[in-house]
Amino acid sequence: MDHRDVDRAAAEALRVLGPLASRDRRVRAGPLEWNCLRTAAHIAHDPPACAGQVTDRPDHAYLPFDLVVPPDASPRDLLRAAADGPAVRRLACRTAGPRG
Repeated sequence: MDHRDVDRAAAEALRVLGPLASRDRRVRAGPLEWNCLRTAAHIAHDPPACAGQVTDRPDHAYLPFDLVVPPDASPRDLLRAAADGPAVRRLACRTAGPRG
């Protein structure tokens, strides 16, 4: 697996979720206990958090930062944040280089 797989997964998520962006984001996200807003925020959060781990390389813990999504964020903005995440992760991996 490499950055192209991450890019393809992000593109597919946007393809599937894009037409649903006008729906109520406070409803449950399928079988999850989370609502759609929290789920989208989680998807948007993971790539930047991963990028932080890759560039800082902490030895024993995750870095203590989090992406906060305002409750009034539009569905389109959430999708954009989720779509930008793989690019952030890819850039972090390129700049961090191998751990040595």
